[in-house]
Amino acid sequence: MAAGQVSNNGPKPLQRNLSRRVSFNEATLARSQEHPKPPSEPEFIDTEAQVTGRPGCSACCNSCCAWTSLILALLLVLAILVGGVYFAFLQSNLPEVRLHRLDVYYLGVNNTDTDTFLTSDFEVRLNFTNDNSKIKLSYSQMTTSLSVEGVDLGTVKIPAIIQEPSSSVDVKARTWMRKTSTEETVAEDLRDNSLKHLMVIDVVLKGHIDFLVNGNKMNGFPFKVSCRSIDQSEIDNGHAPKCAVQMTPL
Repeated sequence: MAAGQVSNNGPKPLQRNLSRRVSFNEATLARSQEHPKPPSEPEFIDTEAQVTGRPGCSACCNSCCAWTSLILALLLVLAILVGGVYFAFLQSNLPEVRLHRLDVYYLGVNNTDTDTFLTSDFEVRLNFTNDNSKIKLSYSQMTTSLSVEGVDLGTVKIPAIIQEPSSSVDVKARTWMRKTSTEETVAEDLRDNSLKHLMVIDVVLKGHIDFLVNGNKMNGFPFKVSCRSIDQSEIDNGHAPKCAVQMTPL
């Protein structure tokens, strides 16, 4: 072969390498398209564009609910205040009650071989004083219970009473029981203390009271009069112990 001539039959390494490189690049490009790499930076997502509806509606509803809750709370507080004032008014105009008399008509103890029986006939008098000059008091039927030194001496009903302003009225409650079985020692102690005027008395009166002002009726509540641990000697000496009077809301 002459110098300076190039043989056409010789290898063409450059072309083969280019062909292979192009083939490798195409395959790589195809795989990269099938499995694209995640972007190095997160894409920006417009969240506002995804919100549906009118944004002002939620704020309006929240404001309405807040005002409604506030108004209801104020109404509740107002109702409690009005109820408290009304209850205080009724409580302040309750009558003054004093236990000023005790009569023992009969107290007998009957002992047998097997049991002891107690027979009693007691009467108590309570004075109700209405100090208000404008309010008339109306008492419904009342129930009075009497016990002496823990011994129940019976319960009696008292008819309804209407009391005028600035007035006092006596309420009598007479209880009795016939041959009631009791312990011998209790019955004997009760009889001995009665003879010595040393009995300790408990009187409880329950009923309902209404208030009448200028012909208008103000509905009241149930009330209770409690005369606790009253000494018989104190009553016999002319004293009139004051009883506790209170409203008892339903």
